[in-house]
Amino acid sequence: MDLSAVVVAKTRDVLALLPAGPLGRAAEARRRALRSPADRDDFVAARLLAVRVLREAGAGDIAPAALHQRCAVCGRAHGRPLPVSGLHVSWSHSRGWVAAAASPAPLGVDVEVFADADIGDGGIPEAALTPSERALLATAIDPARAFRLVWTAKEACVKAGAAQLDGLGDFGVLAAADRLIPSFGSLLLSSRGFRGATAAAASEAPLTWHTLGGSGELLHLPGSGRPVGTPA
Repeated sequence: MDLSAVVVAKTRDVLALLPAGPLGRAAEARRRALRSPADRDDFVAARLLAVRVLREAGAGDIAPAALHQRCAVCGRAHGRPLPVSGLHVSWSHSRGWVAAAASPAPLGVDVEVFADADIGDGGIPEAALTPSERALLATAIDPARAFRLVWTAKEACVKAGAAQLDGLGDFGVLAAADRLIPSFGSLLLSSRGFRGATAAAASEAPLTWHTLGGSGELLHLPGSGRPVGTPA
């Protein structure tokens, strides 16, 4: 059993391999409000994967309806997920990819798929970068890939409650164009790259990285367990 784990998989694999279950009332309302069938699939798959990783971390036999969110500002059912059976949980979805993580300690996870048009020439939002990160991207062989690493790591820090979305340019996470710094405050930073997607996690406890096997089991990703901050 891995008490602190993150799983990344394609939406289609999650929906095909993991058992479905009812969403909570608030989550179902949000799902129905999504216009795109693909977005609705991503929304559901992220929660199914969160249930799977929570079970791996020791939460027992739970359903997606056990997942709840609460905004710290307005108190409504969105924002950071609430702990389940004493375990912190985080999930993310983007254009056919999903990620979820669980741990006894606070954490955040993010997965992103960027099309070339999103961060093409002149498309990288420099306000999200520190001056040193801008310098690293300016000399990077693949600036778009470097930016994906920055963005997902900073999003993970926000989801872990250690930063604000409107202050991404106020803190740095890059040690080099292809490597994160080992930690941000009390959070350990780690990442993995996939064909078409980048994922990053920020956690107070070291995480093991996984994907789904053909029977829905969790498979360790290559390099899982290596020091945090190493190249994706």
